[in-house]
Amino acid sequence: LDFFKTAKCIKVNPDTPQKPLRFLVLSTGKTLMTPQPRLRTGFFSVLSKDTIPPEAIRQSCTSAGVAKYGRPIALDSDIKVCDLET
Repeated sequence: LDFFKTAKCIKVNPDTPQKPLRFLVLSTGKTLMTPQPRLRTGFFSVLSKDTIPPEAIRQSCTSAGVAKYGRPIALDSDIKVCDLET
């Protein structure tokens, strides 16, 4: 998909069936945003291939890996989120 090819950051849900998509996002060098389960430590976790050791890319796609390698974004963070209009 063209949207995927040109995107730099992609949001993927933390559900187990989405694990292959989270791996695809990180393995293609894109930034991954995934919502925090029950907003425990923030609103989203952000993961980037640049901050994950190459041997840990697969692990970082799991809930434990997101907790270990992700950077939480708090509900009151000043982030910019944009939607694609089709």
